[in-house]
Amino acid sequence: MTTADKAETEKPRTSSGTRVRNTILLGIPQREFDAIEPHLDLVPLDSGAFLLREHEPVETVYFMNSGIASLIVETQDGRSVEVGVSGREDLIGLPIVAGLDQFTHHVVVQVPGDAFQVQTAAIRRLLPAAAGLRRILVLRLAIRSMQMAQNTACNRLHNVKQRLARWLLATRDRLDTRVVTTTHDFLARTVGTDRPSVSVALAALERLGAITGSRGSISIDDRRKLSEQSCECYEIFERFNEDLGLA
Repeated sequence: MTTADKAETEKPRTSSGTRVRNTILLGIPQREFDAIEPHLDLVPLDSGAFLLREHEPVETVYFMNSGIASLIVETQDGRSVEVGVSGREDLIGLPIVAGLDQFTHHVVVQVPGDAFQVQTAAIRRLLPAAAGLRRILVLRLAIRSMQMAQNTACNRLHNVKQRLARWLLATRDRLDTRVVTTTHDFLARTVGTDRPSVSVALAALERLGAITGSRGSISIDDRRKLSEQSCECYEIFERFNEDLGLA
């Protein structure tokens, strides 16, 4: 049982009248949660909303509580590709732990949900006295760097169907439902290709019985079949699930 699982079992944590699902907030000692809880502001996450924009000051960070956010790198000619995916295991704005104030990527909501927003200044004030939170955030930062490196290799070396299968599996690990709310257009941005290529790949996965597509959503019907169509990158990502509180 992970630290987050134990926290949920022993005493469910709440803030703003909402049960805390974020595994970072569930994994810290109670006294550290009590210190940060007054600074948590529950906000809805609408599909397509920008949580962070590249080269803009990071004034607020977000403990994801539900939903999925994509870390997107966009080139000057308008092309884009996802370099990371975040769910309830993550803090959007994680690099502030290393002292960074601006990022080279956008963070965009892919699947609607909610998050606990905190002022960056408040987090920085609290961190010196919060050893448990610092430890978890540094671990998350290290895992994020390895995931982004693997993601880069995947986008370069594997085909669209493999990348989509990998993304759907990783997303499913971060959701409480097998139905992923997204569009072909958004998925095209995610895997760095065009919409027709995404449609062809999803149709192939559907013919295999791995998924069922409908307007605005994808149902993961057979995880085993979907895993068989994914590249080895998902297995590498999955190894970190326990450390992230997702196991």
